[in-house]
Amino acid sequence: MLTRKRQLAAKIEAVEGTAETLAAADARLLVYNPKVSFDIAMFERNPARQTFSNIGKIPGKRPAGLSFRLELRGSGAAATVPEWGKLLQACGFGVNTLKSMNIGAITNGPFQHGETITGGTSAAKGRVVINTANGATAILFVTISGTFVSGEVITGGTSTATAATSSVPSTVGNEFKPISDSIPSLTQGCYEDGLRKLLKGCRGKVKFGFKSGEPVLLDFDFQGVEAGVADTAFLSNVTYETTKPPAFLSALFSVDAYSAKVGEMDIDFGSILAERDDINDQRGILSFAVTGRNVLGSFNPEMVLSAAYDFHAKWFSGAEMVVDFTVGSVAGNKFRFYIPRAQYTKVEDEDRDGLQIAKSTFSLNGSLLYGDDELSILAL
Repeated sequence: MLTRKRQLAAKIEAVEGTAETLAAADARLLVYNPKVSFDIAMFERNPARQTFSNIGKIPGKRPAGLSFRLELRGSGAAATVPEWGKLLQACGFGVNTLKSMNIGAITNGPFQHGETITGGTSAAKGRVVINTANGATAILFVTISGTFVSGEVITGGTSTATAATSSVPSTVGNEFKPISDSIPSLTQGCYEDGLRKLLKGCRGKVKFGFKSGEPVLLDFDFQGVEAGVADTAFLSNVTYETTKPPAFLSALFSVDAYSAKVGEMDIDFGSILAERDDINDQRGILSFAVTGRNVLGSFNPEMVLSAAYDFHAKWFSGAEMVVDFTVGSVAGNKFRFYIPRAQYTKVEDEDRDGLQIAKSTFSLNGSLLYGDDELSILAL
């Protein structure tokens, strides 16, 4: 059996902890180094006798892990969610259709990321995506209710900003953002050159790795329940997305409106997982649940004089800053990462080939008012 000959399939479960039947349509994921690990609880039996020998152990609960990485790449069509979208959902992301509409001059701006806008004529409501200040010709949002119309005045519920619309909404992509409820579980199958290892009730953790000149890589670490190991052929006639991943270049990277020179960056979504024990299940566990998260990041910008950008003053003051950058430039294969409240937690002096680096770690904070808004990933 050859380790390179592997295939991964994943499907959102209709009933949590009940394994789905996997098909070719569920295996359109191109992943690196998929690996299943079982951690079966073995009850030790060493009763007191006239000998030191232990006796046969009792297998108990059957948790399982699945780790792999994949490239950040689009579906090829902005309105179509990439195949890996279901994996992010099982890590605690929601997926929403992203809309845009043209607007005129903004008063009392900006429209604030996360606030609700209301149409003066249509009474439609939407949630603003990314701060939208005067000078912007369009506003991004997710529909809450109704349909906005051209020629009406929209008003921000928190900022009281207003602007007149000059177009009807159009779909421009999808937004991935954190959620705290209704996180789906997955059935996942790792096909290993004729052998299939099946997991059910899976939820996971994800890290985003950014390196200059290379594709962005997503590292997944799922926990689930062993649901069978059997000789099974690969799923046939799988149609993969044909897009190539964009390199992390021409990113328009900014932190607190400063164009930092960054070579590498990481974002750890930091989901916290917990077993859902179930004595009614023959494997002792129903599924794994997401019970919290701690979203963290790090990057390595070149150090500059305080007059250019004062890393230490930002850190010492506890300031929260916007981090904004783009990966890719072609519709259907373009991503914008928007962090509205990054806060430095450490700035260290480091050397990179003779260049002084401000090796920085930061937390991605949510807002007190809205919540679930540490990060927005726009697939455009």
